Amino acid sequence: MIQKDSKSMAAPALSMAKSAGMIRRTERGTKLAAAFAGAVLTVFTGHLALFRMGKSLVSLSYDMPFIVERGTGISDDLRIVYLNQLADELLDRGPQASLLDQLGEAGARAVVYDVIFDRESKNPEIDRKFATAIRKFRGVNSDGNPIPGMPQRQVMLACGRKTFNVTGVAGEQLIPPTGMLLDAADDFGIVAVDDEEFIIRKLATGSQDEPSLIWKIAQAVGADLDESRRLEPRWINFAGPPPDSTDQNSTGPFKACPSYSVLLGGFNADFFRDKIVMIGGEPGIVGEALGKDLFSTPYHRFQIGGKLPLMSGVEVQANGLENLLHKNWLTRSSREFDLGLILIAGILTGSGLVFIRPVRAIIAAVVLILTCGLAGVFAMRFGRIWFPWSVVAFLQIPVALVWGIAARSYIERFFRIKLTAEQVIIRTAFAKYLSPQMLDRLTAEGFNTNLGGEKIQAAMMFTDIEAFTDMCERLRDPQRIVETLNHYFERTTGSIFDHDGVIIKFIGDAIFAAWGAPLADPAAPVKAVRAAWKLFESNKLAVAGEELKTRIGLHFGEVVAGNIGSTRRVDYTLIGDAVNLASRLEGLNKMFDTHILMSQSIRACLGEEFHTRRVGTFRVKGRQEVTVVHELLGPTREMPEPAWIASYHQALDALDANHTPKALELFAAVSAMRGPSGDGPSRFFIERLKSADHPRDGIVEIKEK
Repeated sequence: MIQKDSKSMAAPALSMAKSAGMIRRTERGTKLAAAFAGAVLTVFTGHLALFRMGKSLVSLSYDMPFIVERGTGISDDLRIVYLNQLADELLDRGPQASLLDQLGEAGARAVVYDVIFDRESKNPEIDRKFATAIRKFRGVNSDGNPIPGMPQRQVMLACGRKTFNVTGVAGEQLIPPTGMLLDAADDFGIVAVDDEEFIIRKLATGSQDEPSLIWKIAQAVGADLDESRRLEPRWINFAGPPPDSTDQNSTGPFKACPSYSVLLGGFNADFFRDKIVMIGGEPGIVGEALGKDLFSTPYHRFQIGGKLPLMSGVEVQANGLENLLHKNWLTRSSREFDLGLILIAGILTGSGLVFIRPVRAIIAAVVLILTCGLAGVFAMRFGRIWFPWSVVAFLQIPVALVWGIAARSYIERFFRIKLTAEQVIIRTAFAKYLSPQMLDRLTAEGFNTNLGGEKIQAAMMFTDIEAFTDMCERLRDPQRIVETLNHYFERTTGSIFDHDGVIIKFIGDAIFAAWGAPLADPAAPVKAVRAAWKLFESNKLAVAGEELKTRIGLHFGEVVAGNIGSTRRVDYTLIGDAVNLASRLEGLNKMFDTHILMSQSIRACLGEEFHTRRVGTFRVKGRQEVTVVHELLGPTREMPEPAWIASYHQALDALDANHTPKALELFAAVSAMRGPSGDGPSRFFIERLKSADHPRDGIVEIKEK
């Protein structure tokens, strides 16, 4: 009667499941359309930011890694000397001759002035002394020829530039040093920086006609630079942030000292030896406003409280020269790479986040953003290249996340309302067959209602009540028998459901259950064994006054699972040789006086969770292939391995080797070790070895079902 009610519910459920399946297919199609729209939207926003309106966002890709990677470190090639005296609002030129003499005596390798001496001094004598000191430092005479015995060193002067517009024609004019100083020095170079709103990022190498000051001095001291590639874009790989002028312990990446300290000899004898000395104005000496030889850098973009001082012009030049000397400047990724990045990121995030639940989507988005940031840091640190990862991290991923959550929420809300009625019917009908967890999965993932089946790997269990026929004869009360069975099935069904099993059908007093169908489960064999042991343990108790002992057979193998029947009536079941073998194993329990038998395919999946014993090798009726049968003894955490198992396996080895006397002796010993009730499999083998139907090579032919 119970079985009939269950099937009467299954028929309308399958009909409604077809409708639910159509709704789910439509829902999946809608999600695919939303994913396509999300990809288009995300790619479009990324392209817009990259090539139209996102300069500030793109620059984050260059700026932010300097928060983590503070720079290339302290330079040992350069020294900075700060000029801190003014004369008529200009840096005082008077001490320069003495300053150069001191640097020459200290063994400086070269001197670079980040000061534009474009005006003659009011006192011509100052310029003459300065020019003489320049030649002396260089080791040349008034004609520019080397003086024998004098070291040959470089002095490079700064040149400015200004733009003009005459009658609509724009141009650029250089602002060179005075003629007297230029004749004395090696050369001059442009010092104008390449910046956007006084934020320094690009490494300036000069104009098309005139190289920059740092390019010329780098070439002069032997840096391997290709002049034909001078105008290729380069970005400064900063050595570090500027020092905090309010903190006496704060040191920048370049060792520096004021000019008066040099003039007074207040420095270590080796401080300037073989170093390139850059001379420029002390930070803020000509004004503390941004642009007055003071510049912002990536470090200033994320400072808290505005305590970090602006970087002076000479520090900017020092960073650029350091990059040119060591060829460790940064480069920008190509336009093709940027387009590919935006396209791939837009497609993956814009479409992918639609299919992920909101909480997981948020977690995935955070992980992706952090991954982008780390990729940017590593690219700059190890590859000396930066790419617009910030567009992906701070625009494309958030856009994709918002779109994905909104689209998924709307679609699921719309279609779940339609599915509610169908799901209630499905859940009501299949609740008799499935555990609550499996029912949730079936409701969420759907159920294939078409006639036919598919090949799957599943674990199968057949159960049977021991001596059920004798119990019926003893009770002689059909109503009480039904009540007893109902109590029994309630308990056994619970054991199966607790381990995600599926009740395929009730067959009289027997149960056919499966794991891995209709939903795949990689842990199916282990769950089946756990359910079998729990079922065996629970059924040691009496039910309705009758002690019901269960015999169980387990097998794992390939079966065909699906809906078998007509277009008007179907039954979900499993068929195949593996199903028959599971049933045969259950039947062998009666022959061996055991309770739980399993095949080798089940045993191979158990690991060390349970104690088992190999019962033997058999060829059951209806199968040509032999089957290795194992008995389940109990969990390893609850009991030690029985001492008699080793002797039993020795008996099987003797049986396999056709040593009948030894096998008989060992089987008898095992039976004695197990107490007054003996050992069922050992008794079976003793009887077979003494009969005419003698096993050969350890294989026993089973002719009974």
